Amino acid sequence: MQGTCFYMKIKPDKISEYINIHKKGNVWQEVLDNIKKSGLGKMKIYMLDEYAIVFAEGKDISKSFEYLGKMESQLKWNEETAPYMDTQPDYDSDEPVKTLECIFDFENGVQK
Repeated sequence: MQGTCFYMKIKPDKISEYINIHKKGNVWQEVLDNIKKSGLGKMKIYMLDEYAIVFAEGKDISKSFEYLGKMESQLKWNEETAPYMDTQPDYDSDEPVKTLECIFDFENGVQK
């Protein structure tokens, strides 16, 4: 499994709306299906001030984002959330998101 962590900047006056649209039951089923079909087994979003920090884990992160970038419902979701955000994934780029550097990795009793 591969893991990645990245951030997106949320407009300060839209943080509560951004949080609300991601609560259980508010995310479109098509988006949840896209994430699952993309090969991502885990995705979590954490908030730190105006930053949404996303952790994703899957078999092949690059292929997962490539898949998501081709899904019409995913692109519509991005349009829906765009008013809340200063930055969004750019699926047409070689680097769709700005990843955070992992400086410590400990799993199952071993530092990697």
